[in-house]
Amino acid sequence: MSHKDNVKSAVNAFENGRMSRRGFMSRMAALGVTTGVANFIVQSPLGATKAFAAVSGPEERAWALAKEAAAKAEKKTLTVLIPTGSIGNMTPYVDKWKNELGIEIEFIEEPDEVVHTKGMQEAVARTGRYDVMMPTAMSYPDWIDSGVIYDLTDWTEKYNPELFNPEFGVVFPASHHAQLYNGRVAGLLCDGDQITLICRGDMIEAKAKAFEDKFGYALTTPKTWKQYYDIASFMHDPDNKFFGSLEYRSRYYVKWMFMQRLMSKGTLYFDGDMNPTFNSDAGLAALEDMLAMNDFLHPDAFSFTWSSNYNAFGRGEGFMNIVWPSGYKYSMNPKTGPATHGKIAATVMPADTLPDGSSLSAGLFCWGYGYAVSKYSQNPELAYAYAQWMTSPTVSADAIPYLGGYSDPYRVNHMKQPTERLVETYGEPYLDTLYNNIVNTVPDFCLPGGFEYQDALDKEVHACMTGEKAPKEALDDAARAVDRITRRVGRDKVKKSWMALAKNLADPIKKASGADSWV
Repeated sequence: MSHKDNVKSAVNAFENGRMSRRGFMSRMAALGVTTGVANFIVQSPLGATKAFAAVSGPEERAWALAKEAAAKAEKKTLTVLIPTGSIGNMTPYVDKWKNELGIEIEFIEEPDEVVHTKGMQEAVARTGRYDVMMPTAMSYPDWIDSGVIYDLTDWTEKYNPELFNPEFGVVFPASHHAQLYNGRVAGLLCDGDQITLICRGDMIEAKAKAFEDKFGYALTTPKTWKQYYDIASFMHDPDNKFFGSLEYRSRYYVKWMFMQRLMSKGTLYFDGDMNPTFNSDAGLAALEDMLAMNDFLHPDAFSFTWSSNYNAFGRGEGFMNIVWPSGYKYSMNPKTGPATHGKIAATVMPADTLPDGSSLSAGLFCWGYGYAVSKYSQNPELAYAYAQWMTSPTVSADAIPYLGGYSDPYRVNHMKQPTERLVETYGEPYLDTLYNNIVNTVPDFCLPGGFEYQDALDKEVHACMTGEKAPKEALDDAARAVDRITRRVGRDKVKKSWMALAKNLADPIKKASGADSWV
Protein backbone atom coordinates (compact mmCIF):
# COMPACT_ATOMS: atom_id res chain seq x y z
CA MET A 1 0.00 0.00 0.00
CA SER A 2 1.35 3.46 -0.92
CA HIS A 3 1.94 6.22 1.62
CA LYS A 4 -1.06 8.12 0.31
CA ASP A 5 -3.25 5.02 0.58
CA ASN A 6 -2.07 4.49 4.17
CA VAL A 7 -3.07 8.03 5.06
CA LYS A 8 -6.45 7.68 3.37
CA SER A 9 -7.03 4.39 5.19
CA ALA A 10 -6.35 6.04 8.54
CA VAL A 11 -8.65 8.95 7.71
CA ASN A 12 -11.41 6.53 6.73
CA ALA A 13 -10.94 4.50 9.91
CA PHE A 14 -11.16 7.63 12.06
CA GLU A 15 -14.25 8.91 10.27
CA ASN A 16 -16.03 5.58 10.69
CA GLY A 17 -15.21 5.28 14.39
CA ARG A 18 -12.68 2.48 14.06
CA MET A 19 -9.83 4.64 15.37
CA SER A 20 -9.75 6.97 18.37
CA ARG A 21 -8.65 10.58 18.09
CA ARG A 22 -5.44 9.82 19.98
CA GLY A 23 -4.77 6.79 17.81
CA PHE A 24 -5.45 8.81 14.66
CA MET A 25 -3.08 11.60 15.69
CA SER A 26 -0.35 9.06 16.46
CA ARG A 27 -0.91 7.30 13.14
CA MET A 28 -0.74 10.58 11.23
CA ALA A 29 2.52 11.50 12.96
CA ALA A 30 3.97 8.08 12.11
CA LEU A 31 3.00 8.61 8.47
CA GLY A 32 4.70 12.01 8.41
CA VAL A 33 1.50 14.05 8.17
CA THR A 34 1.89 17.49 9.76
CA THR A 35 0.13 18.21 13.04
CA GLY A 36 -1.68 21.05 11.28
CA VAL A 37 -3.28 18.67 8.78
CA ALA A 38 -4.20 16.12 11.45
CA ASN A 39 -5.73 18.74 13.73
CA PHE A 40 -7.75 20.23 10.90
CA ILE A 41 -9.13 16.79 10.03
CA VAL A 42 -10.23 15.90 13.55
CA GLN A 43 -11.76 19.32 14.22
CA SER A 44 -13.35 20.09 10.86
CA PRO A 45 -17.15 20.03 10.52
CA LEU A 46 -16.64 18.86 6.92
CA GLY A 47 -15.99 15.26 7.97
CA ALA A 48 -12.55 13.67 8.02
CA THR A 49 -12.43 12.40 4.43
CA LYS A 50 -13.63 15.63 2.86
CA ALA A 51 -11.51 17.75 5.18
CA PHE A 52 -8.33 15.83 4.37
CA ALA A 53 -8.91 15.85 0.62
CA ALA A 54 -9.60 19.59 0.67
CA VAL A 55 -7.12 21.03 3.10
CA SER A 56 -4.10 18.93 2.19
CA GLY A 57 -4.39 19.60 -1.54
CA PRO A 58 -2.45 22.89 -1.76
CA GLU A 59 0.39 21.48 0.36
CA GLU A 60 0.60 18.23 -1.62
CA ARG A 61 0.48 19.97 -5.00
CA ALA A 62 3.19 22.41 -3.91
CA TRP A 63 5.41 19.61 -2.59
CA ALA A 64 5.03 17.60 -5.80
CA LEU A 65 6.09 20.65 -7.80
CA ALA A 66 8.99 21.28 -5.40
CA LYS A 67 10.25 17.71 -5.86
CA GLU A 68 10.12 18.03 -9.63
CA ALA A 69 11.77 21.46 -9.69
CA ALA A 70 14.45 20.51 -7.12
CA ALA A 71 15.46 17.43 -9.11
CA LYS A 72 16.34 19.46 -12.18
CA ALA A 73 17.66 22.57 -10.39
CA GLU A 74 21.35 23.30 -10.93
CA LYS A 75 21.35 25.83 -8.11
CA LYS A 76 20.55 23.93 -4.91
CA THR A 77 19.95 27.00 -2.76
CA LEU A 78 16.75 29.01 -2.53
CA THR A 79 17.35 32.56 -1.31
CA VAL A 80 14.50 34.33 0.46
CA LEU A 81 14.46 38.10 1.09
CA ILE A 82 12.61 38.63 4.37
CA PRO A 83 11.93 41.47 6.82
CA THR A 84 13.85 41.36 10.08
CA GLY A 85 11.79 39.73 12.81
CA SER A 86 9.88 37.30 10.62
CA ILE A 87 12.33 34.40 10.43
CA GLY A 88 10.88 32.40 13.32
CA ASN A 89 7.89 31.31 11.26
CA MET A 90 10.14 29.86 8.54
CA THR A 91 13.16 28.22 10.18
CA PRO A 92 11.24 25.16 11.48
CA TYR A 93 10.94 23.89 7.89
CA VAL A 94 14.44 24.34 6.47
CA ASP A 95 15.58 20.86 7.48
CA LYS A 96 12.72 19.24 5.58
CA TRP A 97 13.69 21.08 2.40
CA LYS A 98 17.34 20.19 2.85
CA ASN A 99 16.89 16.55 3.85
CA GLU A 100 14.09 15.59 1.47
CA LEU A 101 14.79 17.84 -1.51
CA GLY A 102 18.47 18.69 -1.18
CA ILE A 103 17.59 22.39 -1.20
CA GLU A 104 19.24 24.82 1.21
CA ILE A 105 17.04 27.75 2.28
CA GLU A 106 19.06 30.95 2.73
CA PHE A 107 17.33 33.87 4.42
CA ILE A 108 18.46 37.41 3.66
CA GLU A 109 17.11 39.71 6.36
CA GLU A 110 16.53 43.42 5.84
CA PRO A 111 14.65 45.99 7.99
CA ASP A 112 10.98 45.96 7.05
CA GLU A 113 11.09 49.53 5.73
CA VAL A 114 13.94 48.57 3.36
CA VAL A 115 12.46 45.46 1.70
CA HIS A 116 10.50 47.47 -0.87
CA THR A 117 13.60 49.46 -1.83
CA LYS A 118 15.64 46.26 -2.21
CA GLY A 119 13.06 44.96 -4.65
CA MET A 120 13.13 48.15 -6.71
CA GLN A 121 16.93 48.03 -6.77
CA GLU A 122 16.79 44.45 -8.05
CA ALA A 123 14.54 45.62 -10.89
CA VAL A 124 17.49 47.68 -12.11
CA ALA A 125 20.46 45.52 -11.07
CA ARG A 126 18.91 42.14 -12.07
CA THR A 127 21.45 40.24 -9.97
CA GLY A 128 19.30 37.16 -9.39
CA ARG A 129 20.29 37.40 -5.71
CA TYR A 130 16.76 36.57 -4.57
CA ASP A 131 14.46 33.72 -5.53
CA VAL A 132 11.59 34.50 -3.19
CA MET A 133 10.87 38.00 -1.90
CA MET A 134 8.64 38.78 1.05
CA PRO A 135 7.13 42.26 0.70
CA THR A 136 3.89 43.80 1.88
CA ALA A 137 1.01 44.06 -0.55
CA MET A 138 1.92 47.70 -1.15
CA SER A 139 4.99 46.57 -3.08
CA TYR A 140 3.13 44.49 -5.65
CA PRO A 141 1.98 47.30 -7.98
CA ASP A 142 5.43 48.88 -8.30
CA TRP A 143 7.22 45.53 -8.43
CA ILE A 144 4.92 44.13 -11.11
CA ASP A 145 5.14 47.32 -13.16
CA SER A 146 8.95 47.37 -12.87
CA GLY A 147 9.15 43.74 -14.00
CA VAL A 148 10.99 42.45 -10.93
CA ILE A 149 8.42 39.80 -9.93
CA TYR A 150 6.23 37.31 -11.75
CA ASP A 151 2.51 37.52 -12.20
CA LEU A 152 1.58 34.30 -10.37
CA THR A 153 -1.86 33.86 -11.88
CA ASP A 154 -0.95 31.05 -14.28
CA TRP A 155 0.82 29.09 -11.53
CA THR A 156 -2.09 29.53 -9.11
CA GLU A 157 -4.53 28.32 -11.74
CA LYS A 158 -2.37 25.25 -12.41
CA TYR A 159 -1.41 24.31 -8.82
CA ASN A 160 -4.40 25.82 -6.99
CA PRO A 161 -3.30 27.19 -3.59
CA GLU A 162 -7.00 27.57 -2.68
CA LEU A 163 -6.76 31.31 -2.17
CA PHE A 164 -10.50 31.91 -2.37
CA ASN A 165 -11.99 28.76 -0.88
CA PRO A 166 -14.79 29.81 1.52
CA GLU A 167 -13.88 27.12 4.09
CA PHE A 168 -10.09 27.47 4.27
CA GLY A 169 -9.02 30.14 1.78
CA VAL A 170 -7.71 33.61 2.62
CA VAL A 171 -10.50 35.61 4.26
CA PHE A 172 -12.20 38.15 2.00
CA PRO A 173 -11.40 41.03 1.41
CA ALA A 174 -7.73 40.40 2.32
CA SER A 175 -7.86 37.57 -0.24
CA HIS A 176 -8.10 40.25 -2.92
CA HIS A 177 -6.50 43.37 -1.43
CA ALA A 178 -3.38 41.66 -0.11
CA GLN A 179 -2.67 39.33 -3.04
CA LEU A 180 -4.01 40.83 -6.27
CA TYR A 181 -2.96 43.73 -8.44
CA ASN A 182 -5.60 44.75 -10.95
CA GLY A 183 -7.25 41.36 -10.62
CA ARG A 184 -4.08 39.30 -11.15
CA VAL A 185 -2.25 37.32 -8.44
CA ALA A 186 0.98 39.11 -7.55
CA GLY A 187 1.84 37.35 -4.29
CA LEU A 188 0.67 34.78 -1.77
CA LEU A 189 -0.26 36.17 1.64
CA CYS A 190 1.58 34.75 4.65
CA ASP A 191 0.72 37.26 7.36
CA GLY A 192 -2.69 38.57 8.48
CA ASP A 193 -1.72 42.08 9.53
CA GLN A 194 -4.95 43.68 10.63
CA ILE A 195 -5.03 45.89 13.70
CA THR A 196 -7.34 45.20 16.63
CA LEU A 197 -7.80 46.78 20.03
CA ILE A 198 -6.60 44.93 23.13
CA CYS A 199 -6.85 45.86 26.79
CA ARG A 200 -6.23 44.56 30.29
CA GLY A 201 -9.24 42.34 30.76
CA ASP A 202 -8.22 41.59 34.34
CA MET A 203 -8.81 45.22 35.33
CA ILE A 204 -12.29 45.62 33.88
CA GLU A 205 -14.19 43.96 36.74
CA ALA A 206 -12.10 45.68 39.41
CA LYS A 207 -12.76 49.14 37.97
CA ALA A 208 -16.31 48.54 36.74
CA LYS A 209 -18.30 50.31 39.51
CA ALA A 210 -16.12 53.42 39.67
CA PHE A 211 -16.23 53.76 35.90
CA GLU A 212 -20.00 53.37 35.64
CA ASP A 213 -20.51 55.85 38.49
CA LYS A 214 -18.51 58.43 36.52
CA PHE A 215 -19.64 57.81 32.92
CA GLY A 216 -23.05 56.22 33.33
CA TYR A 217 -22.43 53.07 31.31
CA ALA A 218 -20.77 49.71 31.94
CA LEU A 219 -17.03 49.27 31.54
CA THR A 220 -16.19 46.79 28.77
CA THR A 221 -13.82 46.68 25.86
CA PRO A 222 -14.66 49.89 23.94
CA LYS A 223 -17.40 49.58 21.34
CA THR A 224 -17.03 53.14 20.00
CA TRP A 225 -14.22 55.66 19.68
CA LYS A 226 -16.00 57.83 22.26
CA GLN A 227 -15.85 54.94 24.73
CA TYR A 228 -12.19 54.40 23.85
CA TYR A 229 -11.47 58.01 24.82
CA ASP A 230 -13.51 57.78 28.05
CA ILE A 231 -11.79 54.55 29.13
CA ALA A 232 -8.30 55.85 28.33
CA SER A 233 -8.93 59.00 30.39
CA PHE A 234 -10.30 56.95 33.30
CA MET A 235 -7.46 54.41 33.37
CA HIS A 236 -4.66 56.94 32.86
CA ASP A 237 -2.44 56.98 35.96
CA PRO A 238 0.92 58.51 34.99
CA ASP A 239 2.05 58.89 38.63
CA ASN A 240 2.18 55.09 38.77
CA LYS A 241 3.59 54.77 35.23
CA PHE A 242 0.35 53.30 33.94
CA PHE A 243 -1.19 54.93 30.89
CA GLY A 244 -4.57 54.95 29.18
CA SER A 245 -3.32 53.64 25.86
CA LEU A 246 -0.10 52.82 24.00
CA GLU A 247 -1.44 53.94 20.62
CA TYR A 248 1.33 54.95 18.19
CA ARG A 249 2.30 58.55 17.49
CA SER A 250 5.75 57.77 16.06
CA ARG A 251 6.87 58.44 12.50
CA TYR A 252 6.13 55.52 10.15
CA TYR A 253 3.33 54.19 12.38
CA VAL A 254 1.17 57.25 13.03
CA LYS A 255 -0.50 57.33 9.59
CA TRP A 256 -2.19 54.01 10.36
CA MET A 257 -3.83 55.53 13.45
CA PHE A 258 -5.19 58.33 11.26
CA MET A 259 -6.23 56.02 8.41
CA GLN A 260 -8.10 53.80 10.87
CA ARG A 261 -10.11 56.69 12.27
CA LEU A 262 -10.79 58.16 8.83
CA MET A 263 -12.28 54.87 7.65
CA SER A 264 -14.37 54.58 10.82
CA LYS A 265 -16.00 57.82 9.72
CA GLY A 266 -16.98 56.25 6.41
CA THR A 267 -14.31 58.06 4.38
CA LEU A 268 -11.73 56.35 2.19
CA TYR A 269 -8.36 57.86 1.21
CA PHE A 270 -9.61 58.96 -2.22
CA ASP A 271 -12.97 59.59 -3.83
CA GLY A 272 -14.04 57.94 -7.07
CA ASP A 273 -12.00 60.39 -9.16
CA MET A 274 -8.76 59.92 -7.19
CA ASN A 275 -9.09 63.18 -5.26
CA PRO A 276 -7.55 62.81 -1.78
CA THR A 277 -10.03 63.12 1.08
CA PHE A 278 -7.65 63.80 3.98
CA ASN A 279 -8.60 67.46 4.29
CA SER A 280 -12.33 66.73 4.43
CA ASP A 281 -14.45 67.37 7.50
CA ALA A 282 -14.06 63.67 8.36
CA GLY A 283 -10.27 63.91 8.06
CA LEU A 284 -10.13 66.97 10.28
CA ALA A 285 -12.35 65.28 12.88
CA ALA A 286 -10.12 62.18 12.81
CA LEU A 287 -7.00 64.26 13.43
CA GLU A 288 -8.65 66.20 16.24
CA ASP A 289 -9.72 62.89 17.83
CA MET A 290 -6.06 61.86 17.83
CA LEU A 291 -4.89 65.13 19.34
CA ALA A 292 -7.44 64.77 22.15
CA MET A 293 -6.08 61.28 22.91
CA ASN A 294 -2.50 62.50 23.27
CA ASP A 295 -3.11 63.45 26.90
CA PHE A 296 -3.71 59.81 27.82
CA LEU A 297 -0.94 58.05 25.89
CA HIS A 298 2.24 56.37 27.04
CA PRO A 299 5.07 58.96 26.94
CA ASP A 300 7.00 56.75 24.51
CA ALA A 301 4.12 56.78 22.01
CA PHE A 302 6.07 59.30 19.92
CA SER A 303 9.07 56.97 19.60
CA PHE A 304 7.50 53.50 19.65
CA THR A 305 8.49 50.84 17.14
CA TRP A 306 6.38 47.71 16.98
CA SER A 307 8.81 45.86 19.25
CA SER A 308 9.20 48.57 21.89
CA ASN A 309 5.42 49.02 21.93
CA TYR A 310 4.85 45.30 22.46
CA ASN A 311 7.48 45.18 25.21
CA ALA A 312 6.03 48.16 27.08
CA PHE A 313 2.53 46.73 27.03
CA GLY A 314 3.80 43.31 28.07
CA ARG A 315 5.53 44.92 31.06
CA GLY A 316 2.14 46.23 32.20
CA GLU A 317 2.55 49.91 31.33
CA GLY A 318 -0.92 50.62 30.02
CA PHE A 319 -4.57 49.60 29.79
CA MET A 320 -5.20 49.60 26.02
CA ASN A 321 -3.23 49.17 22.83
CA ILE A 322 -3.94 49.18 19.11
CA VAL A 323 -1.82 46.36 17.71
CA TRP A 324 -1.37 43.70 15.09
CA PRO A 325 -2.30 40.16 16.16
CA SER A 326 1.36 39.47 16.89
CA GLY A 327 1.04 42.07 19.65
CA TYR A 328 -1.71 39.99 21.22
CA LYS A 329 0.42 36.86 20.79
CA TYR A 330 3.38 38.52 22.52
CA SER A 331 1.23 39.94 25.33
CA MET A 332 -0.30 36.54 26.08
CA ASN A 333 3.03 34.73 26.22
CA PRO A 334 4.62 34.66 29.71
CA LYS A 335 8.11 35.29 28.32
CA THR A 336 7.22 38.43 26.37
CA GLY A 337 4.19 39.49 28.40
CA PRO A 338 5.24 38.94 32.02
CA ALA A 339 2.58 41.35 33.33
CA THR A 340 -0.14 40.59 30.78
CA HIS A 341 -0.17 36.91 29.88
CA GLY A 342 -3.62 35.44 30.37
CA LYS A 343 -5.05 38.87 31.14
CA ILE A 344 -5.92 40.31 27.72
CA ALA A 345 -9.35 41.12 26.34
CA ALA A 346 -9.75 42.13 22.71
CA THR A 347 -12.33 43.63 20.38
CA VAL A 348 -12.88 44.60 16.78
CA MET A 349 -11.95 48.19 16.06
CA PRO A 350 -14.37 50.68 17.65
CA ALA A 351 -17.28 52.06 15.66
CA ASP A 352 -17.90 55.70 14.81
CA THR A 353 -21.13 57.53 14.10
CA LEU A 354 -21.81 58.49 10.48
CA PRO A 355 -23.60 61.68 9.39
CA ASP A 356 -26.88 59.80 8.95
CA GLY A 357 -26.74 58.61 12.57
CA SER A 358 -25.78 55.02 11.79
CA SER A 359 -22.55 53.48 13.05
CA LEU A 360 -19.67 51.87 11.18
CA SER A 361 -17.04 49.48 12.47
CA ALA A 362 -14.22 49.46 9.93
CA GLY A 363 -10.85 47.81 10.38
CA LEU A 364 -7.51 48.38 8.71
CA PHE A 365 -5.50 45.63 7.02
CA CYS A 366 -2.14 47.34 7.15
CA TRP A 367 1.21 45.88 6.21
CA GLY A 368 0.71 42.11 5.83
CA TYR A 369 3.57 40.20 4.23
CA GLY A 370 3.37 37.79 1.33
CA TYR A 371 5.65 35.78 -0.94
CA ALA A 372 6.54 37.00 -4.42
CA VAL A 373 8.75 35.26 -6.99
CA SER A 374 11.67 37.15 -8.54
CA LYS A 375 11.82 37.26 -12.33
CA TYR A 376 15.58 36.92 -12.05
CA SER A 377 15.50 33.69 -10.03
CA GLN A 378 17.31 30.74 -11.56
CA ASN A 379 14.60 28.45 -10.15
CA PRO A 380 11.28 30.30 -10.45
CA GLU A 381 9.08 27.19 -10.29
CA LEU A 382 10.88 26.01 -7.17
CA ALA A 383 10.45 29.49 -5.70
CA TYR A 384 6.73 29.40 -6.45
CA ALA A 385 6.45 25.92 -4.93
CA TYR A 386 8.05 27.23 -1.74
CA ALA A 387 5.57 30.12 -1.60
CA GLN A 388 2.54 27.87 -2.09
CA TRP A 389 3.81 25.25 0.34
CA MET A 390 4.55 27.76 3.12
CA THR A 391 1.17 29.48 2.70
CA SER A 392 -0.90 26.31 2.31
CA PRO A 393 -3.77 25.96 4.83
CA THR A 394 -1.89 23.23 6.69
CA VAL A 395 1.72 24.43 6.81
CA SER A 396 0.66 28.02 7.56
CA ALA A 397 -1.50 26.86 10.49
CA ASP A 398 1.56 25.11 11.88
CA ALA A 399 3.95 28.02 11.21
CA ILE A 400 1.97 30.95 12.60
CA PRO A 401 2.03 30.01 16.32
CA TYR A 402 5.84 30.14 16.55
CA LEU A 403 6.74 33.09 18.75
CA GLY A 404 9.94 33.97 16.88
CA GLY A 405 8.07 35.52 13.95
CA TYR A 406 5.20 37.91 13.51
CA SER A 407 3.03 36.07 11.00
CA ASP A 408 -0.63 36.10 12.02
CA PRO A 409 -3.79 34.21 11.01
CA TYR A 410 -5.22 35.01 7.57
CA ARG A 411 -6.99 31.89 6.26
CA VAL A 412 -10.52 30.93 7.26
CA ASN A 413 -9.34 27.68 8.83
CA HIS A 414 -6.83 29.59 11.01
CA MET A 415 -9.75 31.32 12.73
CA LYS A 416 -12.77 29.09 12.16
CA GLN A 417 -11.16 25.61 12.37
CA PRO A 418 -7.99 26.38 14.35
CA THR A 419 -5.42 23.79 15.31
CA GLU A 420 -4.70 23.19 18.97
CA ARG A 421 -1.50 25.22 18.69
CA LEU A 422 -3.36 28.19 17.23
CA VAL A 423 -5.88 27.98 20.08
CA GLU A 424 -3.06 27.73 22.64
CA THR A 425 -1.37 30.78 21.14
CA TYR A 426 -4.32 33.08 20.47
CA GLY A 427 -7.33 31.58 22.26
CA GLU A 428 -10.68 30.99 20.56
CA PRO A 429 -12.19 34.36 21.62
CA TYR A 430 -9.38 36.31 19.96
CA LEU A 431 -9.49 34.15 16.81
CA ASP A 432 -13.21 35.01 16.61
CA THR A 433 -12.33 38.68 17.05
CA LEU A 434 -9.79 38.47 14.23
CA TYR A 435 -12.34 36.94 11.88
CA ASN A 436 -15.06 39.45 12.78
CA ASN A 437 -12.62 42.31 12.30
CA ILE A 438 -10.91 41.19 9.07
CA VAL A 439 -14.16 40.87 7.12
CA ASN A 440 -14.64 44.66 7.38
CA THR A 441 -11.09 45.82 6.69
CA VAL A 442 -9.80 48.42 4.25
CA PRO A 443 -6.37 47.90 2.67
CA ASP A 444 -3.22 49.98 2.80
CA PHE A 445 -2.18 52.10 -0.19
CA CYS A 446 -1.90 49.00 -2.41
CA LEU A 447 -1.49 51.20 -5.49
CA PRO A 448 1.26 52.28 -7.86
CA GLY A 449 3.32 54.72 -5.80
CA GLY A 450 1.83 53.30 -2.61
CA PHE A 451 4.89 53.80 -0.42
CA GLU A 452 5.17 57.42 -1.54
CA TYR A 453 1.51 58.02 -0.74
CA GLN A 454 1.88 56.50 2.69
CA ASP A 455 5.02 58.42 3.57
CA ALA A 456 3.54 61.74 2.44
CA LEU A 457 0.52 61.23 4.70
CA ASP A 458 2.64 59.96 7.58
CA LYS A 459 4.90 63.00 7.46
CA GLU A 460 2.01 65.46 7.74
CA VAL A 461 0.06 63.58 10.42
CA HIS A 462 3.22 63.33 12.49
CA ALA A 463 3.87 67.07 12.04
CA CYS A 464 0.41 67.75 13.48
CA MET A 465 0.88 65.37 16.41
CA THR A 466 4.17 67.05 17.38
CA GLY A 467 2.66 70.55 17.15
CA GLU A 468 4.69 71.56 14.12
CA LYS A 469 1.54 72.15 12.05
CA ALA A 470 -2.10 72.92 12.78
CA PRO A 471 -4.53 70.14 11.80
CA LYS A 472 -6.00 71.86 8.73
CA GLU A 473 -2.57 72.91 7.48
CA ALA A 474 -1.18 69.39 7.86
CA LEU A 475 -4.11 67.80 6.04
CA ASP A 476 -4.10 70.36 3.23
CA ASP A 477 -0.38 69.72 2.76
CA ALA A 478 -0.96 65.95 2.79
CA ALA A 479 -3.68 66.26 0.14
CA ARG A 480 -1.46 68.39 -2.10
CA ALA A 481 1.51 66.02 -1.72
CA VAL A 482 -0.63 62.98 -2.52
CA ASP A 483 -2.21 64.68 -5.52
CA ARG A 484 1.25 65.48 -6.89
CA ILE A 485 2.17 61.78 -6.62
CA THR A 486 -1.02 60.83 -8.49
CA ARG A 487 -0.24 63.24 -11.33
CA ARG A 488 3.34 61.99 -11.62
CA VAL A 489 2.48 58.28 -11.51
CA GLY A 490 -0.50 58.80 -13.82
CA ARG A 491 -4.06 59.46 -12.71
CA ASP A 492 -5.62 56.90 -15.04
CA LYS A 493 -3.12 54.23 -13.98
CA VAL A 494 -3.70 54.77 -10.27
CA LYS A 495 -7.45 55.13 -10.69
CA LYS A 496 -7.64 51.72 -12.38
CA SER A 497 -5.92 50.17 -9.37
CA TRP A 498 -8.04 52.16 -6.90
CA MET A 499 -11.26 50.99 -8.57
CA ALA A 500 -10.05 47.38 -8.31
CA LEU A 501 -9.54 47.85 -4.57
CA ALA A 502 -12.86 49.64 -4.08
CA LYS A 503 -14.71 46.89 -5.96
CA ASN A 504 -13.66 44.38 -3.29
CA LEU A 505 -14.46 46.35 -0.16
CA ALA A 506 -16.93 44.92 2.35
CA ASP A 507 -20.48 46.06 1.68
CA PRO A 508 -20.87 48.23 4.83
CA ILE A 509 -17.74 50.19 3.90
CA LYS A 510 -18.79 50.52 0.26
CA LYS A 511 -22.13 51.92 1.33
CA ALA A 512 -20.77 54.30 3.97
CA SER A 513 -18.08 55.71 1.67
CA GLY A 514 -20.23 55.90 -1.44
CA ALA A 515 -17.92 53.49 -3.26
CA ASP A 516 -20.95 51.32 -4.12
CA SER A 517 -21.95 54.00 -6.65
CA TRP A 518 -18.57 54.40 -8.31
CA VAL A 519 -18.30 53.20 -11.89
